[in-house]
Amino acid sequence: MNPEQEKREFINAYQSLFANDKKKEMDNEAAKLKQALYERKCNLNKNFNWTPENTLKIIELNNGLLERYREAYNELLRVKNEFEERYRAGDKSFKDYTIEVEFWYNAPDGLSEEEDELWDNLCENTIFWGPHLYASSSDRERNRDIEPFEEAMMIDNQSWNEYPFNTKILDGTYIYYFMHDIFNHNDTYSLEDAVQMKAENFSWQMNICIEHWGKSRQK
Repeated sequence: MNPEQEKREFINAYQSLFANDKKKEMDNEAAKLKQALYERKCNLNKNFNWTPENTLKIIELNNGLLERYREAYNELLRVKNEFEERYRAGDKSFKDYTIEVEFWYNAPDGLSEEEDELWDNLCENTIFWGPHLYASSSDRERNRDIEPFEEAMMIDNQSWNEYPFNTKILDGTYIYYFMHDIFNHNDTYSLEDAVQMKAENFSWQMNICIEHWGKSRQK
């Protein structure tokens, strides 16, 4: 190996080591942030005061999310039906497709820099699965329709008033699965955050993938 090759090998090895160290540092910082958000959530939930005002805000968010989710569900169903109609009419462009809806939360404007950073961290570390809004051409092959809206929202036909909604104050209130998913499955948003959140600040987008296979992949 000539001097120039040795120099290049040394630089490559150094860059690789630096990149690995940087990734470990970023992973450690991400883990620390997640732990801090989790501890924050636990502390705030433990000390949450179920006043009539706070209870009403929780219920309003729960019901508002139902309608926000209904918007996305109806649009998913409309697009799926349109694709299927065009396919049955002979348009093979819609032979293979997938449609998926993704949710996220937008914090309101006018926050301080510190508050804005907190809400960004909460959103970026939360997976908004909820009831999974998904449809594809495989439904056609399986002769299956998208499940009705009520079944998609309720899941197992039960109220999801588990932690952190397991309080007698909410007895008789139907907690939808979307609320359960956000505030139970994720180690981020607390009940204190819930009373500040507005259903209209939840955004959603529809991701559509239409595939056109080459001859070697056609069925």
